[in-house]
Amino acid sequence: MYTLETRKDASQKGQTIKADRLLFQRLLVAQDSGRDIDLKSLLSHELTPVPLSLADTAGRLRPTNKAALGKILEDGVTVEVLPKSSLKTCFIIDGQALVQAIGKPTGAKSFGDLADVFNASVFSHFNEHCSRVDVVFDRYRITSIKSGIWERREWRVRSIRRKIDSREIPLPANWKQFMDLPENKANLTKFLSDQMMLEAKKSRPTCELITAGGFEEETKVSSSQGSDVEQLQSSHEEADTRIILHAKAAYMDGYERIIVSCRDTDVLVLLTHFAGQLSGELWMRTGTRQERRYVAVHNIQLTPTMQRNILVYHVVTGCDTVSQPSGHGKKTTWKVFQQHGALLDDLGRGTLSESTIRSVEEFFCRIYSPPSDETNINDVRYRMFQKGTKDQKKLPASRKCLEQHIKRAHHQAQVWFQADVPIPEIESPIGSGWYEDATRRLHPHVSVDDPLPNEFTDIVCCKCKNCATSRCSCRAKNLKCIAACTCNNGVCHNPYNVAIETDSE
Repeated sequence: MYTLETRKDASQKGQTIKADRLLFQRLLVAQDSGRDIDLKSLLSHELTPVPLSLADTAGRLRPTNKAALGKILEDGVTVEVLPKSSLKTCFIIDGQALVQAIGKPTGAKSFGDLADVFNASVFSHFNEHCSRVDVVFDRYRITSIKSGIWERREWRVRSIRRKIDSREIPLPANWKQFMDLPENKANLTKFLSDQMMLEAKKSRPTCELITAGGFEEETKVSSSQGSDVEQLQSSHEEADTRIILHAKAAYMDGYERIIVSCRDTDVLVLLTHFAGQLSGELWMRTGTRQERRYVAVHNIQLTPTMQRNILVYHVVTGCDTVSQPSGHGKKTTWKVFQQHGALLDDLGRGTLSESTIRSVEEFFCRIYSPPSDETNINDVRYRMFQKGTKDQKKLPASRKCLEQHIKRAHHQAQVWFQADVPIPEIESPIGSGWYEDATRRLHPHVSVDDPLPNEFTDIVCCKCKNCATSRCSCRAKNLKCIAACTCNNGVCHNPYNVAIETDSE
């Protein structure tokens, strides 16, 4: 047995749902014992409280190894040293990634000391050819499809809220615990944004620093030169998409070379998709200080279909907000994408239609059953079971659960496709694979309402010692006992056993 714990709101202890790990074994024993079981119909249901191919037993989405996709895209287009160039250059920094890289600096005692180290790193990118540096930050909203990640961090360690209202505020003893609280990160990004702007105006009067995302006002953008940055006033939640918006604006302002400093594969995928709209030279600076590398995004070669659908592929096969199908990582699903990428054409674009869901369902059929021409995931699920796959994690999700997965992918793809739009129009995630609890937190809709409908009684097995009373679950359903019943270890008094045997004679 295992348990699934789902937390509905902050005041509730949660709900425990029990499920039988040996359900499939019972199913086979029941069938072998002569019970009339419609396997195909039964397997169209999940048979577990959550789809184990998409979530773990606690209801958490299965993570993916995004770096595996990064390796695929970087192959043959990466250098250790950035080539020298006289092109007009703009450097764009993921501010939160830089905060994480710096951590708590050695010898730093106050937030003022931290700001000095942060500023030194940002300003080091100004040179004779790079006259503009953009720093963008994430926003931290309560109602967010990433709130589940923050919530788990808060449960792990009780973080303490600390307000940063001056340079003299001492740094916390436990930096990781401080950074686990979204409110602390939001306050820190505002402090760093203000400190950067003050220092840029003071020490870099001939260069331009632009920063966004870190201020209290969501759409606020600030330029050290006082330039018109109205086109950068954005409602984007993530720095990932703000990077695209800033890169496009820099290109429109005449910058011929754009360098993005970030270690997230999501950003590499976004840059790959939007590369044609950005600049002649587009680089991503990634890796660590010890193993730095530069990816020539402008040299990544994909077919037109793959270029068009690379965002959707990344989402539907697993990202931070959408689960990876168990056992099917980026390396294996990439081959399917190369051959069947057109099946993802409409996902994330416009309203999600039934025809789009069917196309993505067919893409999943190709993942789980490459040689076949199946288009129904429940049929694939049935065929795999017939051929010996009994591990629920290895079977694809049922159609009903896959549809929720597709809805989550559609929502995330909508966000990414509008990365170059300052104020994107995004449908609410609620009802699109997500639900909101009483504290306004969002959670993925992974639980199954009917993992085993009541009409499927033929796989019942009792746990009686001798089945002498009507409390025996087999007797209650007018069924004989089977090998999976506990009574088979002793004497069974189930009258239906005798009746069936007599009839057969």
